[in-house]
Amino acid sequence: MSTLGSIFVLLGLVGFIWGIVRLIRQRKHPLTKRLNLIILVGGLVLLIAGGPLVDTKAASGSPQQTSSTSKTKALSAKQQRQLKSEKARGKVLLAAKAKKTSELKALRKQEASLESEASSQVAASSEAEASSSRAASEAASKEASASQVAASEQAAAASSQAVAAAQAAKQAEEAQKSAAKEQAAQTQQATTNEGDMNTAEQGTIIGNSRSKIYHVPGQAGYQMNSANAVYFNSEADAQAAGYRKALR
Repeated sequence: MSTLGSIFVLLGLVGFIWGIVRLIRQRKHPLTKRLNLIILVGGLVLLIAGGPLVDTKAASGSPQQTSSTSKTKALSAKQQRQLKSEKARGKVLLAAKAKKTSELKALRKQEASLESEASSQVAASSEAEASSSRAASEAASKEASASQVAASEQAAAASSQAVAAAQAAKQAEEAQKSAAKEQAAQTQQATTNEGDMNTAEQGTIIGNSRSKIYHVPGQAGYQMNSANAVYFNSEADAQAAGYRKALR
């Protein structure tokens, strides 16, 4: 047990000393500093674990071993004080670094806020200009559209009047032609047919197959050849057969 304890103490002492030396030389690098602290603490743990394993009788019988153990304890106490001092200094450095990091974040946040505010103002100004331009364009477009609509309405009204006048003239012309045609047909029929029957005396709708004209009861009758007579039950039947009603 004393041999194993001596090995632990020796390894712990070497690790402790090596960790302190590296910690002092490379304390500016956070990662290296953390590794040095781990080595130092591991050495301290080995020292503490190996102490009880050392044979106390052998230690009391050997003055050199007793002296070495006391020196080791004295060195260990000194190293512990140095370790505490380094830890305290590390905490101070970490606190200062955290404070500066926080201040830097605050400055960046303030800068971002100012940039965002400036961008918002520029966007608002651009939007106002665009809105004003759109309003002016819409007003001009509405005026032009209103003028076009008014012109279109006037043109449509004039066109409708012209169409109505043309239709009225056409209808009058057609009526005149129809009346003249019917008059000629009746005149021709009156002169060419022997007229063995009168349309007014039949009491029903009767048409002339030659002139394609039908007469209804109540209209003025005329003499026609009974061989040309076509009888209908209704005006709809006569019109469906291609006949038109007499004008008088």
